[in-house]
Amino acid sequence: MSEAPAARAPVSRGRAGRDIALQIVLRVGNIALGVAVTLLLVRALGDEGFGRWSTLLAVIGLLSYFGDLGLDRVAVERAAAQPERAPSWLGALLSLRLVLAVPVTLTAVAICLWLSEDGTMRVAALCLGVLVPASAISAARVVFQLQVRNAVSVGFEVANGILWACAVVLIALADGGLVAFAAAFAGVSLLVSLVQLALALRSTPVSWRGATARWGTLLRLGVPVGIGGLLTLGYGYLDQIIVFEISGAREAGLYGAVYRIYERVQFLPAALMTTLFPIFVAARATDPARVVRLFRRAFDALVLLSLPALTISLAGPEQIVRLLFGAEFADSAPALPVLMATFVLVSVGYLAGYLIIAYGLQRRFLVIAVIALILNVAANLALVPAYGFMAAAWITLGTELLVASWTVALVCREIGVRPPWASTARLALVAAAAGVAGWGLRQAGLPVAAWAGAAALLYPALLLALRLVHVDDIRALVRRDPR
Repeated sequence: MSEAPAARAPVSRGRAGRDIALQIVLRVGNIALGVAVTLLLVRALGDEGFGRWSTLLAVIGLLSYFGDLGLDRVAVERAAAQPERAPSWLGALLSLRLVLAVPVTLTAVAICLWLSEDGTMRVAALCLGVLVPASAISAARVVFQLQVRNAVSVGFEVANGILWACAVVLIALADGGLVAFAAAFAGVSLLVSLVQLALALRSTPVSWRGATARWGTLLRLGVPVGIGGLLTLGYGYLDQIIVFEISGAREAGLYGAVYRIYERVQFLPAALMTTLFPIFVAARATDPARVVRLFRRAFDALVLLSLPALTISLAGPEQIVRLLFGAEFADSAPALPVLMATFVLVSVGYLAGYLIIAYGLQRRFLVIAVIALILNVAANLALVPAYGFMAAAWITLGTELLVASWTVALVCREIGVRPPWASTARLALVAAAAGVAGWGLRQAGLPVAAWAGAAALLYPALLLALRLVHVDDIRALVRRDPR
């Protein structure tokens, strides 16, 4: 196919905002569905079975980074900066991801087989190996990111969630086990990825001619980011594997259950930054003042969106865990607020992580990631034998504190901006007030859904009443020329 500009409409005043809002609405529905599915899956597999399931997914997720290597973000950055060459960058991305998927799949399956405790776990490992090529195919979603149609990608996530939910219900009713769940999960993921690829190829031109010539650039720019992502985000998977190997399947199951909540709520910063990243890139060279404004508003928005998860989890972690996973998982409750505190740091880290690519800071980020990984693994090996999964949770928080603070400082120096700490402190006070109100309602005997829902509603009400958030501020965050 010929080299032609990717068909992308200009980012209008309301288009980015609608894209973010629709992503959030769809993801909220998907996360509600995911929580229900996880609840059913946990009860069907039990704590030990869910520990094996979580460990296999941790290995697959960790090794999948070697098939990603930050290539998606680099391709988006190149295509956004050079729209006339976007088709070639898209072709290079998809072809390289598929080539890398072969050795990554073989390695991931081999490690899963080595960790497996029995034949059932080994068969499940073989089934889940399909997730790596499915992930490579799903790289086609960058087409929708460039078109500021990220809600399309989220729609595929929702479709994946619905199909997976149906499969879980049917398998649970039939008393199926680990293998059945693994086969269904892999099959649904591959099917949805193939449909997404077909739609992406129909919606924009993709040039395969000369794609291999761009592999070198993608790897040169992406590998430092990919390794950094592997070392920073991947330590959560390493924690899961270490807990499984040292403390056993039950501890791994307890940790895996609350870690699923932590993973799922990350849709909020992902939705915001997926849409804003091409806008940052477009303003990078021509309008530095606009980048500063975008940074401050994005920082505030990420803090605003993430703080309620922490304060509500502090108000009653055991009640939340019992509601979601049952009494069998009540012992995992202390880890929930620790991971929600990590979520706040991760949310800000999303902003720094995207800007590291925009400003070519990958190599310095790699140094941060290596230091964080060494400290994380050493601490886990030293403390997990004595303190179990709670050690892993606290070490995750400490590692993310190191990485987020260091990377934010690095990006701020490059841009010439300071984080808006004053507004962050005000948002924290409001979130704390909402959390205290939830705790008080819990003490008064209200059920979880009532006190948690009341706290979640009180938070935005207080923000608006105290004039800490204005409708105009939200519009300014995503319009084409924020002031």
